Amino acid sequence: MNKTIGKNITARRHQLKMTQEQLAELSNLSVNYISKIERGTTPKISAKTLYQLAKSLNVSMENLLKEKATYKINIGPYQQQLETYLNQYPREEAEQLSKSIQKLLKSQLTK
Repeated sequence: MNKTIGKNITARRHQLKMTQEQLAELSNLSVNYISKIERGTTPKISAKTLYQLAKSLNVSMENLLKEKATYKINIGPYQQQLETYLNQYPREEAEQLSKSIQKLLKSQLTK
């Protein structure tokens, strides 16, 4: 089971063009621990850790457990990090922040 989880995490991380260091930062885990999980050498992975990894990789926990996982969203690590930050706010605040970010981006495009 841990080898399946490790392969799925590695595959999704590569799909997002994310390094182990970036995943460690997003999930609040050590690079060493992520490396062990990806190699399937950790004896147990807690539900909390699995949740942190799934959230950081923008997938369900179920998808990390599947033998043949599928991933639909393909965004980069910085977009993922931005989404993670926005998800920490209540919906209305996240919408306002998103609107402000969009305005900033549009202003940069018109320069």
